Amino acid sequence: MKRKWIRLTAIILLLQFQFSHSVIAETPYIWSVVPQFTGTAVHRDWTPILKHIESKTGYRFKLKIYDSIPEFEKAFINGVPDFAYMNPYHAVMAKDAQGYRPIVRNSKRLLSGIMVVRQDSAINDIKDLDGKKIAFPSPNAFAASLYMRALLREKEGINFVPVYAGTHSNAYRLTLAGKTSATGAVKRTLLKERKELQQNLKILYKTPGFPSHPLTAHNRVPDEVIKVVQTTLLELAQTQHGEKLLKAILLSHPIKANYETDYLPLKKLELDKYLVRH
Repeated sequence: MKRKWIRLTAIILLLQFQFSHSVIAETPYIWSVVPQFTGTAVHRDWTPILKHIESKTGYRFKLKIYDSIPEFEKAFINGVPDFAYMNPYHAVMAKDAQGYRPIVRNSKRLLSGIMVVRQDSAINDIKDLDGKKIAFPSPNAFAASLYMRALLREKEGINFVPVYAGTHSNAYRLTLAGKTSATGAVKRTLLKERKELQQNLKILYKTPGFPSHPLTAHNRVPDEVIKVVQTTLLELAQTQHGEKLLKAILLSHPIKANYETDYLPLKKLELDKYLVRH
């Protein structure tokens, strides 16, 4: 009788273990991307990546798209995404707020901000923007806005009226429509726009470069899950098809990211006074 009870208890414990792990396996990890582009573009470019990771790892991922950069910031400050692709200063904010850690970044790309004006604009020097309206995707977009605004005020000594458009695409269109004199952005978002838009804008100014956007993971995500996601992305770059997928999300030539060496130095820029808390 005692042996039957022990055997029955063992079976129950095994079933409980299998059930709990099947629930964990079925629960998708939330994956978010800073909305530099439209939701349609984010879905188009990132869905194949997530499907590939799912097929290789057995874990499930759900792409959660935000309409604007401020909404995305609120989400990671509150710890909503398990994985999030974000700008360099977001990595600092996310580390402080929730313990997110960068796990992969592009080794071949430095992120620098650009200031663009219309091709037919009479503005030919950054000083000409003194007193003018300038479009930015959001207050805390690192190179396009946060660092750019700090340089304009502290290095160039100009005053301006910021207009926050929510996304890079929206910001470009404000300048093309004549509603602002210029737009703060990053070159890679400009290159993703239609050719006719690119041809109607010219680059007026650039900021120094820093390590580009990392993929980060919340500290609640198990180490083994983070490691297998990291490894899958690094291995993806070894195939021609994988290289094409990674290029679409601006993560070609991926390497392991390190917070202390790649992103902690951004704190020395003392940009907090330009940061907008939501």
